[in-house]
Amino acid sequence: MSKTTPSSAATPARPWRELWLLYGATLLVTAGLTVLQGNIAWVRGYTLVIVAATFLYLPIEVLHRTGQNPADFGIHRRRPLRGVGFALLVMLVTLPPYLIGFHVWQTEWLGREAGAEARYDQWPVELHDAPRAAPREGEVRLYSVDRRLWLRWRLPAGQRFEARITGEGLAPGVGPIEPVPGGLHVEGRSDGQATFVVDGSSFAVAVDAGGDRLPAERLKLGTGSVGAPDNPYRAERGFGWLINLILVQLLLVALPEEVFYRGYVQTRLDGLVGRDVKILGVAVNPASLVLTSALFAIGHVVTVPSAHRLAVFFPSLLFGWMRRATGGIIAPVLFHAACNLLVEFASLHYG
Repeated sequence: MSKTTPSSAATPARPWRELWLLYGATLLVTAGLTVLQGNIAWVRGYTLVIVAATFLYLPIEVLHRTGQNPADFGIHRRRPLRGVGFALLVMLVTLPPYLIGFHVWQTEWLGREAGAEARYDQWPVELHDAPRAAPREGEVRLYSVDRRLWLRWRLPAGQRFEARITGEGLAPGVGPIEPVPGGLHVEGRSDGQATFVVDGSSFAVAVDAGGDRLPAERLKLGTGSVGAPDNPYRAERGFGWLINLILVQLLLVALPEEVFYRGYVQTRLDGLVGRDVKILGVAVNPASLVLTSALFAIGHVVTVPSAHRLAVFFPSLLFGWMRRATGGIIAPVLFHAACNLLVEFASLHYG
């Protein structure tokens, strides 16, 4: 059977070498940034942008340098409405059973309870997720994970830590934290942590170190460890995180990964391994689909070393099928982003 792939070099050695060099470069960048972001604060804030730029730049630059048209690799904007419509159709067919599988995964495998009340008004993005490294001496970390807020501190030996938290619906968690009139009070030795919950719409935290007000730049926020603008630091719930999440998943995750894996890698492999067969009426190359999905899964484990990350192998097969069905990456980009967003929103209902 015929293959609908762009022409390659006269010998297979060159495209194979090119493919492995580009794939190796992406692994090097993602693995390197994963290591660096635990020690260099500014890297944490730009990791996604750097990775996305790598996935977008490398294949397009190589194709241009070798005189090949990225459009022949599905990297184009042709017939966008067809891509959107196809993505919506696949969503209607696949997402309901996917939610059932996700429910089983959360309840039976992870042991989480379903039906938790989800709040879609969340704290500012700057507070989200734990930093990868412990505080440096003289620093205090404030961040949110799930429904709890965390304070972690590491001060010079002998200095006392103190914080005053005000707001509505405050409840103490673990650590040297207790309710006082008007809020919560935290007081501990030079190294420690405390958690608290805020059911209200806002809170403020004032931090002292060794009896003096901590400089605002030493109060680090969220996984990016960005210095707070002020001390006391004030935060309000809102929906800005939703816009941020959608843009990140679409432009910094789905688009770059689909350009690289379904655009460049899969199309390149279509011309190097296997033969096309019809699957659900679409001519696809099973060998190329499987190998591309394996590389896709390995790339995910490099960033987060966990066996469950290999599960992305299976939706990757569908992404690849959509790439061949539509002749471009618009449909897999939209479906990829939709799957990631669905996981994010569904996870809010399990606790």
